[in-house]
Amino acid sequence: MTTRRIRWHAAAITAGVFALASTFLTPAAATPTDGGAEYVALGDSGAATTGVQNFDTSAPPQCARSTTNTPKLVAADLGLRVDDRTCSSAKIGDLTSSQGPGITPQFAALGPATRLVTLHIGANDARMTKHVVTCHLAGLVGGACVDPTWDADIDAIAAPYSAALQQISKLAPSAAIFVDGWPLYVRDGGCPQLPGLRPGDASYVQAAFDRLNTVVSHEATARSATYIDTRSQSVGHDMCAPVGVRWFDPVLATETLVPYHPTLQGMRGVADIIVQAIRSA
Repeated sequence: MTTRRIRWHAAAITAGVFALASTFLTPAAATPTDGGAEYVALGDSGAATTGVQNFDTSAPPQCARSTTNTPKLVAADLGLRVDDRTCSSAKIGDLTSSQGPGITPQFAALGPATRLVTLHIGANDARMTKHVVTCHLAGLVGGACVDPTWDADIDAIAAPYSAALQQISKLAPSAAIFVDGWPLYVRDGGCPQLPGLRPGDASYVQAAFDRLNTVVSHEATARSATYIDTRSQSVGHDMCAPVGVRWFDPVLATETLVPYHPTLQGMRGVADIIVQAIRSA
């Protein structure tokens, strides 16, 4: 591969993955009643956005929230009103602090009247984007994808994640809390839609997401929240699957234009899994 092509792919990967770094809503979603919203959705871009598709213009622009994201689909299926506080680039600290101008802390929606909470967060705290980009770029220039700090970054979210779940229970003592993990992103061996990600690196990247699931599921269970496994039912829907089947756009994105982020099918697939879990509980 020529130097020019390497630089082009590197720029495409970095720009795409970081593009977001920068119906069933309550009528006053930004200022819920003192008792809290009935259903509150908390989380980052994995729950908030479908990229350029169905952009919610009523939400803070930085959040890049979608009108057809998983929380809204869950609310529609269950016949609930949702106060959707999910926001792209959110970290665990943004649950209790403002993420930026015009964005109230996500926990502001919680209260004694809250009956259902869904939570999907932690990838930004674990620096998943930084490590994934490093792996893609390493493959393009013949470097090493393995980073000894990645496991430590993932494990470090355990304590703040546990504290966040404890705070949810305090603010919304009557709420059932459901935590959904990360589906399958990369199949063994990778694919051409993921330039720079060599076969072994593809397995390494997916193993990191699996580790993230393990950490989050452990903390959820310890805090009496319900952990929802989305990985097992997402096999065959990874970034290498065809358009219309895959749940995440690959680096060569064609649907959302945001690599490693949910497609419309991905939001629908995860919503179905969450609804099934809530109804079973």
